[in-house]
Amino acid sequence: MSKSSPLEILMTEYLPAADAAAVEDQVAKIQEPPAVKLLGELQTPVYGNDPNELFKCRFLYRGGLLLLCGPTGVGKSALGMQGAMYWSVGRDFFGIVPGEIYQADGMRILIVQAENDDGDLAEMRDGVLKGCDDLSPEEKALAKQRVSICTICDKSAEAFTAVLDHLLSEGTPDNHKPYDMVIVDPAFAYLGGDSNSQKDVSHFMRELLNPLLQKHRVGMMLMHHTNKPLRGKEKENWAAGDYAYLGAGSAEWINPARAALAIRSLGSDTVFELRAPKRGKRLRWVDGKDEPTMVKHIAHHREPGVICWRLATREEIEDVKSKSKGGRKKQYDDFECVHAVMHRSGESQTFYVDLVAGALGCSKETVRKMLKTCAKAGWIVERGDQQFRRYQVTDEGREEAEARPSTRNWTSQ
Repeated sequence: MSKSSPLEILMTEYLPAADAAAVEDQVAKIQEPPAVKLLGELQTPVYGNDPNELFKCRFLYRGGLLLLCGPTGVGKSALGMQGAMYWSVGRDFFGIVPGEIYQADGMRILIVQAENDDGDLAEMRDGVLKGCDDLSPEEKALAKQRVSICTICDKSAEAFTAVLDHLLSEGTPDNHKPYDMVIVDPAFAYLGGDSNSQKDVSHFMRELLNPLLQKHRVGMMLMHHTNKPLRGKEKENWAAGDYAYLGAGSAEWINPARAALAIRSLGSDTVFELRAPKRGKRLRWVDGKDEPTMVKHIAHHREPGVICWRLATREEIEDVKSKSKGGRKKQYDDFECVHAVMHRSGESQTFYVDLVAGALGCSKETVRKMLKTCAKAGWIVERGDQQFRRYQVTDEGREEAEARPSTRNWTSQ
């Protein structure tokens, strides 16, 4: 009995419904074995001059896939479009910074989506542009030329990747230049299988998407829904690394992805947590105390009708955290201690503890913690010897005080 050819095997066992071109493409991949290199032949990336580095410190590179997970209806599509606009003109977006080459040249980005019609997409575009005050008119015009969009709502699995292959081969609609990045929204629309099945998800991610990204040397951000919200102790017991598995369905969603971002609900309709649970340290994010972090807090734009994201304010974050713990809204701000010291400079800690506690109606222990927080932030400093230590406001504290005026008259307290 004669041995079946690779073409016959694919036709009868793996791709019985595929067209001849798709089968021949799969046969070509089988007939071309992967390259084998000596360990010493691998080239170390040159930071600052690496054409493969889409986002700095190689958080995402050409040929890699970034998985963005978020709750349904939260605004993932708007976040993706907003990010595309910033990256297309070489700007950073919530601390996700393009590589140096793309800071200078920008990116050409293709958005492939399934759920919005042209009217919704136009409103989203206009809402994002209206809320992005830090983009110049020239940058906004350039973003509209650098970002392309395509609606595919009737293809999945092999049929979807065949169409995507064609789009990436064609390049941009104006001059057919190659894309640097593609955003696919959402994953569920194109999987063509069971999202809980490791086999189906692995086939989609590893055998369909990843080879396509390698072929075209393009980066991908794949938008995916999160699981149902965690409750009670289940929510409290999650460790940092667990957030990589927020995506609904099989854990295989995260495994082939090179990087991951997750939008997490904090119980607010407007303020959310943006986490980078996979390769997040490469983003080099820092918190308000200049400490490394993999978390940022983002919020919807305040103006009704503006479909845009922004960084959440400190007060919004504290309010949401307080409510999530079942406590009452905090009625005072740590920075009031800076105003107290600035207007009554050179006094002891005991003096300020009594002053601020009486004015704000909080405990003395709370004020001690507030003073410690302000000192750690560099806004106030203790001077003098161990016996006679006095607080003074630093230059940084005075500058911050101008931007954050007090609601109280501390001179008359």
